[in-house]
Amino acid sequence: MGTRRLAWAATLLACAAPLNAAEPPTVVLPAVLPGSLAAPAEAPLKDLTPPGFADLIPPERHHDSHTPGHLTPAAPAEGGLFAGVEYLLQRPRADGLDYAITNRTTGLATEGPIAAMRYDLGSGLRVEAGYRFEESRLEASFVYTRLKASGGESVAAGPGQLVLPTLTRPGLTDSALSATAGAKLDYNLYDIVVGRRYALDEHVAVRGFGGVRLADIGQEFGATYDGLDARQAVVATATRFRGVGPVVGAEGVFAARHGFHVYGRATGALLSGPADNFYRDANDGGRTVSADLTQTLRKVVPTAGLAIGAGWQYRTVTLRAGYEVTHWFGLTDRVRLASDVAQGAFTAPSGNLSVEGLFIQFSLAY
Repeated sequence: MGTRRLAWAATLLACAAPLNAAEPPTVVLPAVLPGSLAAPAEAPLKDLTPPGFADLIPPERHHDSHTPGHLTPAAPAEGGLFAGVEYLLQRPRADGLDYAITNRTTGLATEGPIAAMRYDLGSGLRVEAGYRFEESRLEASFVYTRLKASGGESVAAGPGQLVLPTLTRPGLTDSALSATAGAKLDYNLYDIVVGRRYALDEHVAVRGFGGVRLADIGQEFGATYDGLDARQAVVATATRFRGVGPVVGAEGVFAARHGFHVYGRATGALLSGPADNFYRDANDGGRTVSADLTQTLRKVVPTAGLAIGAGWQYRTVTLRAGYEVTHWFGLTDRVRLASDVAQGAFTAPSGNLSVEGLFIQFSLAY
């Protein structure tokens, strides 16, 4: 029995020996799988846009420089529409508005203050609309300015005094007891300008601009005299200038924190056009005419303007307020008769016009 078990165990060991000695089989995979099992190589993307539709795809937008946030919209990088409106509370000042002398004596001497009329404060409006081009930071705009103003005053002779008219024809209405004067101004400017904005640093932005200005400025001035030689004598004068020419200017903004900033602007223009002047003198309530003259001449009028103020801005909204002055050199030529002997002798001295006062501005960019 024992011998048989030993023989059976020897047989099992003989069968198991090759399994323990042999190495496990090695499976070698091909480097490239045959047929459709191989992974395809990555191919470049192909533009499948149909011909004729490529222009509908907008180009990528790049900005050539970064504008600090507190300078927007003083020098915005984005393009689009913009508009602004300003309320003007300003007083015109003009030469040649004298109308009487309050003479202290009834004799031949001439002594006393010269009464000259002054304009009252006038209200006006300035509106601007334009478009800003994004890539170049150029902008084109139209600006319209309108101001209307008037004024009136009077003088009267006291005891032992006379009122000497300065507007009447000499030798006819030379003395009166009272005088009343009045004036009106109708002021219109039309500007078409192209400008460019620059951000110099994180606090300062400037804008230069130039274009064409059209001006239509009319003034009426007259006086009524009564007493002695004057029997409701009326003198009426009027001037109107219509000119066109180049206008240039620059403005700057110094921005602080929280949207607050100070603002300045300077402009200059040289306008050429016709100037019409009118003069009429009549006594007896306007029925007895002693002079009725018209004059038309062509002239060149330079003008300069300066504004300064402060404001606040938030994103695309700006509020500003400040003071501005615009001066017109030699704008008016008021006709006056100069002699009581030479019937045709007259003068037309040139006079200046200044417009100065407050402005309040609101502007919005889209």
